[in-house]
Amino acid sequence: MRGHTLETNKNPLVKIDELRRRAENYLIAQGPKKNASRTVVEMQSVLHELQVHQIQLEMQNSELRQARDEVENALEKYTDLYDFAPVGYLTLDRDGVIHAANLSGAALLGVERSRLAGWHFGQFVTKEHLLAFKAFLGKVFTSQVKEVSEVALLNENRQQLIVQIEALATASMQNCRLALIDITERKRAEEEVERLNADLTSRAAELEAANVELEAFNYSVSHDLRRPLTLINSLCQEIEELCGDKLDPQCRNFIQEINEGSLRMNRLIDTLLTFSSVSRVAINHELVDLSAKANSVAAELKLATPENRVTFQITDGIVAEGDPGLLQVVLDNLIGNAWKFAGSREEAVIEFGATEVDGKPAYFVRDNGPGFDMALADKLFIPFQRLVGAGTEGQGIGLATVERIVRRHGGKVWAVSQPGKGATFYFTLE
Repeated sequence: MRGHTLETNKNPLVKIDELRRRAENYLIAQGPKKNASRTVVEMQSVLHELQVHQIQLEMQNSELRQARDEVENALEKYTDLYDFAPVGYLTLDRDGVIHAANLSGAALLGVERSRLAGWHFGQFVTKEHLLAFKAFLGKVFTSQVKEVSEVALLNENRQQLIVQIEALATASMQNCRLALIDITERKRAEEEVERLNADLTSRAAELEAANVELEAFNYSVSHDLRRPLTLINSLCQEIEELCGDKLDPQCRNFIQEINEGSLRMNRLIDTLLTFSSVSRVAINHELVDLSAKANSVAAELKLATPENRVTFQITDGIVAEGDPGLLQVVLDNLIGNAWKFAGSREEAVIEFGATEVDGKPAYFVRDNGPGFDMALADKLFIPFQRLVGAGTEGQGIGLATVERIVRRHGGKVWAVSQPGKGATFYFTLE
């Protein structure tokens, strides 16, 4: 700028007034002079400086308008957040008189917000909680930290609410801010859970007592049944030894049937005791070599029934976490069933292996026996349900025992089969 340096000022209005005053004083002091051209130049310089400051003022006015719009938008945003928050907000004075509330708070109390100012909050508190609330409010104004309490309210519609109050005094210590959180449903749910837990505890105690009685009953029945069975078996042997040469073939067959029947009854008692104890025995979790146990079962079956020509295909290295004794029972029953159904066939094959089902390991026992109709699959694991074609062997407890053990391990067991194409039994362990 000619002859002048443009100065900045934090307040452009003051600068413009100063420039105008300087220009007017200058014109008065100069009066009519000969050097009019110089005066014109100086006036043009002052005018230019005024124009520059006018532009700056307009820019700052624009910025101020933009800032004002942003503040108004922010205020509107936070007002909406305040009014429509899922939590009720109230401002109380030391006496508990309501000075302000958001829409959610007014809705909780059942009063229009425009009418709520000046009401005493205590009139919404139930009589049982009123003294406690007054003590809580006094603590808020003395502790200077956030305080929390639970209070029962009766709103204007006489509906009872349980609310959690979080309160903090303002810096002036003349007012406090309250957040009201409706926990009515949560308290009802907690009470229901407590009731159910008490009921469950009671039923668990009853069940434990029933299990103890059942166990005592099982062993009592076992003892009482074994004595006559042992006697029957002994008498049959005595008769054969003393009168064997005097008995005709039909009598000897009768005695043999009696003897074998007593042995089957004895095995049934053992099976029932095992089945009843599966649900009570403690589970010891450790890594179990299922392949080794499957090989052990296969060796015992071959030794007991060497006439069966069965080929075992047992995958090596299959391990799982579970109870060794109970998993032994699982493999005894599954491989034993496969042996019972497929063992008498020529070129019988029993396979034990592992696969993956739904991203988790699943173990299986597969045979090429007669199979079964899948319409019967839902009955396989029910106690005393026997597979079609099982003959007279078995009591229908084995697969039910397998299901109970697997379920106690957090897994499941199922079967897949087609008549004439063998069967595959799968089980998982968690």
